[in-house]
Amino acid sequence: MRSDSRPGSGAVTARLRQALHTADCPSLADVLHPNVCWHPPWAGSGTGCHTRSHVLSRCARLRALGLWATVEETFTYPAAVVLGLRVHGPVPPADPDSVVYHVFDVTDGLVTRITGYTDRAQALEAAFPGAVAGPGRAGPRW
Repeated sequence: MRSDSRPGSGAVTARLRQALHTADCPSLADVLHPNVCWHPPWAGSGTGCHTRSHVLSRCARLRALGLWATVEETFTYPAAVVLGLRVHGPVPPADPDSVVYHVFDVTDGLVTRITGYTDRAQALEAAFPGAVAGPGRAGPRW
């Protein structure tokens, strides 16, 4: 697919939500860059995934362990998508009492990096600097 015909971040948001709703990780292949990196919040530094096939393999492995996620919140920015996810299942990192946030950086309609956060404000700031007003900052004007 040529870059000028790639979907925008809104279409990527819809694709991510659908894949999570149906627990169909392979459907993500079309929106993941071949060299996508994924650093979930529960992975230590230096761990994570570094290619599309590695991300898809990790998703399949998590699903095989009985883990799934429900989307609690969605934020779509021009160059990123943030999903607030509640992880369910019989093993860690499942914690239905909390929400983790994943920032999907989008370039030319492809997810190039996925970074996990346990803090909503940090995730929103990473996705769109200035989107979260903090001490001494006015935040965005919509």
